[in-house]
Amino acid sequence: MDSVRLPGKALFKVGRFTILEYLIKRVRLSKKIDKIIVATSESRSDDKIVKLCETMKIECFRGSEENVLERYYQCAINNPEYAYIIRLTADNPLVDPAVIDEVIDFSKNHPEYDFVYNGLIKTFPIGLDVEIFKRSALIESAVKSRLAFEKEHVDEYVLRRPKFKKGNLSAPYNWSHFRLTMDYQEDFEVIKFLIKNCKITDGYLRYISVLTKHPVIMFKNTRIKNNKGRFKEAIDKNKV
Repeated sequence: MDSVRLPGKALFKVGRFTILEYLIKRVRLSKKIDKIIVATSESRSDDKIVKLCETMKIECFRGSEENVLERYYQCAINNPEYAYIIRLTADNPLVDPAVIDEVIDFSKNHPEYDFVYNGLIKTFPIGLDVEIFKRSALIESAVKSRLAFEKEHVDEYVLRRPKFKKGNLSAPYNWSHFRLTMDYQEDFEVIKFLIKNCKITDGYLRYISVLTKHPVIMFKNTRIKNNKGRFKEAIDKNKV
């Protein structure tokens, strides 16, 4: 709730549902996820998120606000039966359940990978990010991480260390110029338009189709630079 760029965005409403509710409803359409947990902070401002989870009957874990890696680690420790942890962020409410399942299948077919992501090489629209950590990789990241940057960004420790084997799932075509995430007000305008004009079961290709037919909406946020350009640096240094 304390987002700097767009405060309170997780509970912005579009119609009857908040952004977080919409995301959870989308994720529930996945056929391969065993359990969904909302990992929020211990900040009082996130009490509203906890109440929403109670209403939706979704398990909620509360941890450090600043050390997000530690929050994921403690959540994983509380759920020792799971060998893989999938990371989905609440500013990506249009994440595609079919893509989630594709990344899961890719990870299952490549057990040698410690970390699987569909954005190591950008081909999917920004906002469809799905990351899968092997449990051992997440635990080592939390235990050995020392840099504040790595603790804030859950995946950074793994990305920066060649010892971890990493796999990438690419889209059939490069759609990375489409922006379906929610960092700024302009992003929210695009997300709101798509939620209102698409079904909750629609996939990302439907979103692309709708946006190309409404260029005024599509260009609202195209000039915003993705704040995860750090992945390209990792690739350029042959660390992926």
